[in-house]
Amino acid sequence: MSAEGTGFEESETWYDNLEKHMGWKSIGKILCGHVTQPGDTDGKPELKQAYELGKSLNANH
Repeated sequence: MSAEGTGFEESETWYDNLEKHMGWKSIGKILCGHVTQPGDTDGKPELKQAYELGKSLNANH
């Protein structure tokens, strides 16, 4: 998830509750702050982390 600032608390609470309600098992969260314009994620380590997480999902299924 990306956000303008770094306050992910409300979003994480919402997601955690949805996860429990749906019976999902979390495989991790990647939170990327200070994203307000296209390109703001360029070079951020969170982008690589998200790619690697997605790649691992494809490899396991």
